[in-house]
Amino acid sequence: MKTVRDVLWLWGTTVNALEYYGFRPSELSVGAGLDILGLPRAMMCGHLPPTEEEYAGVAHCREMLWEMSFDAGFSFARPLAPIVRLHQDHPNVTGVLLDDFSTAEISRGATPDVLARMRRAMPASLQLWAVIYSMSLDIPNLTEYLQHLDGISFWVWHGRDLPGLAEQAEQCYALSGGKPMIAGLYFYNFGEGRPLTNEEMRGQLETGLELVRAGRCRGLCLLSSSIMDVGLAAVEWTRQWIAEHGDDPL
Repeated sequence: MKTVRDVLWLWGTTVNALEYYGFRPSELSVGAGLDILGLPRAMMCGHLPPTEEEYAGVAHCREMLWEMSFDAGFSFARPLAPIVRLHQDHPNVTGVLLDDFSTAEISRGATPDVLARMRRAMPASLQLWAVIYSMSLDIPNLTEYLQHLDGISFWVWHGRDLPGLAEQAEQCYALSGGKPMIAGLYFYNFGEGRPLTNEEMRGQLETGLELVRAGRCRGLCLLSSSIMDVGLAAVEWTRQWIAEHGDDPL
């Protein structure tokens, strides 16, 4: 029986990766963050290129996606290679993740063909995922990009837009033709530079679980490990919520 915990992921960033947002220094590793929340899955971001040492800290994960950043000219052969090796040695590394794709990479000139060529160059057993933001859903040819992905990491950047999370996720799901999607849930309102309230955190989780139960999302991802020990009330509230509801059946 699948439980709530089974669909929860942690966005794992390098220690102190988000200090430039003004948070106090963090000392938390991804593995420690997973253990605190009791989660089995991770999106590994900023650990580039991936190493066996970094993998060892999260080896207990059932499943993980690993970020890749393009070289100049959207070349992917060099940065892709170590993730392919990691996948071949460790089957729980199931996919490559392109962070900020619908904003940074498309605005820099990435075309759908970049994804098409990358998908062809990857082993069939390794998935290609990309971050798509809700404010990018009006890109005229977005569907041409989405068709080459195996999955979508979907995020709502501005806290003021969270009431529309379900509607925007449904729109992305439709544009992709029903591709697997993991909805991102922030511990902090980065778009507006303020903490999330516990009620906003509850709303994200409850809406996200409704999307999972409706078959629109495969899971939910909490961001991020490197702000879990900086004093945010939403983090402690979420830890307690998972402890209470993580084993609830879906």
